[in-house]
Amino acid sequence: MGAEPGASEHEKSRAGLLDEIKQSWERPGVPPAEAPGQAEGTPPLPLRQKIETIVIPAVNFTNLELNRVVDSLGALAEEFDTAGQGPKGVNLVLLDPGNANPTVTVTLRNVTLKRILDFVTDSVGYQYEVEPDAVVVRPGGERSALATEVFPVPRATVLRMTGGASRPCGQTRRAAEASEEAKDASPADLTHSLRQFLQRAGVNFEGVPGSSLAYDGSAIIVTETARNFERLRTILRRYREVRQVQIEAKFMDVQESALDELGVQWTLGRRVAALIDPKTGAPLLNADGTPQLGYLEQYSTADPASGTAVNRTLADAFRNSQQSSEIIIDNQVAGTLAAPTLPGGGNLGQTASNLANITGSIGEFDVNAVVRALAQKSGSDLLSAPRVTVLSGSEALITVAQEMRYPQSFGEIQSQVGSGRTTGDGSSGSAGVAITAGTPKDFTTRNVGMELRVTPTVEEDDHSISLELNPKVTEFEGFVEYGGPSIAISGGHTVTVPSGFFQPVFSVREVSTRVTIWDGATIVMGGLTREEVKKVEDKVPILGDIPLLGRAFRSKGESSQKRNLLIFVTARLVNPGGGPRPARASAGTESGAVKVLPPVQKEK
Repeated sequence: MGAEPGASEHEKSRAGLLDEIKQSWERPGVPPAEAPGQAEGTPPLPLRQKIETIVIPAVNFTNLELNRVVDSLGALAEEFDTAGQGPKGVNLVLLDPGNANPTVTVTLRNVTLKRILDFVTDSVGYQYEVEPDAVVVRPGGERSALATEVFPVPRATVLRMTGGASRPCGQTRRAAEASEEAKDASPADLTHSLRQFLQRAGVNFEGVPGSSLAYDGSAIIVTETARNFERLRTILRRYREVRQVQIEAKFMDVQESALDELGVQWTLGRRVAALIDPKTGAPLLNADGTPQLGYLEQYSTADPASGTAVNRTLADAFRNSQQSSEIIIDNQVAGTLAAPTLPGGGNLGQTASNLANITGSIGEFDVNAVVRALAQKSGSDLLSAPRVTVLSGSEALITVAQEMRYPQSFGEIQSQVGSGRTTGDGSSGSAGVAITAGTPKDFTTRNVGMELRVTPTVEEDDHSISLELNPKVTEFEGFVEYGGPSIAISGGHTVTVPSGFFQPVFSVREVSTRVTIWDGATIVMGGLTREEVKKVEDKVPILGDIPLLGRAFRSKGESSQKRNLLIFVTARLVNPGGGPRPARASAGTESGAVKVLPPVQKEK
């Protein structure tokens, strides 16, 4: 009988997910030693970027005709074109219908071809414009017609341009409120703000008669010159560009604990006659019917009250901080109030039983020996490899932790003690005692585990990413009880109740750093290691120093707890589709040549 249609796919998915866990344990490789370069076969630089890249060491034109200046610049552009992409040089074309051919006097050193063209055309009243295959120079007396274009722009992009984006880190409350008001602004208000921003960014509206800008909530309608359109496209390209980073973090936390312990505890007592009931005169019997024996003298290596040395165990020497408080009534323990516990908080050896309990008699002495021998190991490995994609400049938070809730304050303890009453026969009755513990309140939450805050910022070269990293490891150490006990006395009875105000104690390991890495590289944060070694070595004086035999009168133990935490953070540029982000588009969309055109009018 064949399997169900979905069963095989389920098994494949399950096996694939388990394989990912095995692969995640592999530590990331060494980051690349060199910055990522452009791949082979990169298309030629667009013409506008090309004229901004070509640097000419020196030009010296003195009363030289414009046509000869244009020819000379074309030859120099070919000579000093070091981009190595596509045809060398730039096509420079002069359109001069009136054959005015003015003379040019310009001396420049170590400037780009674009700046040389700016100085040359401005000195003679001409203008140039960039076309896909050439730079065209024309007399400035001719007027280029204004054109109207529509640029689809989302409202979120307009808010980023006009300062109404989400509140950045460190922004004041007033600025944040202004940002919220900008989000509710009407299209007319945004049109005014957008026009002011573009004017400051270099798109000339005030100096070009007939130019205009309008925003309808989804698109910008602009009437401008061709040169200003190029500036506008460059600005919009920068703000439309989505920069986001995929953060992949790996937490590798390895823990190992080991304990070795060997010790003997002795108890020695000298018997006397069997105990007698003072009322009946009959011997007192144990539960099994044997007579109860009293001891005239008793010595022990396990009871501190005996006044002799105590051979402690590791569990006795290093008690866990989560202790229980006792409720005492008339000097008798009536109950305990234990602190809360968290999983994995115990030490090794605390719940282990003794290896052997040897009991015997030597004459009138009873001897009891408790042998404790332990060799324990335990370990835990934690692997977490979360991924998150975040916009450049925004903070991402990754948390792998337990959530612990505890009260920050307690109500007052209330005690009620009733007065004794007189019964009918004249005897006094006992008074009631009621103690109400304080009610916990003002609960707060604390993460016990690992947290990573990371803020990536994509640099302008589109190959490097700056990271603000703040990993934090919080561990629970136990509880501390605050406050004193409550005591009530009535009718000759005493009740003592502990406060029960337990507050947790945490240990924190935290690192804060800022680094810059290349796209796809990995940063390693280590040093969050910890090793705790506990030792105990007790012995009975004199007897514990006897060769060979003295080992039976010593207690020796050692435990170690090791912990190593490594954090790997890999940052990759991704596009909105989740794939690798291509290299940033250049400043212009044209490719091949630069064109110089006469201006509509000279812009300031």
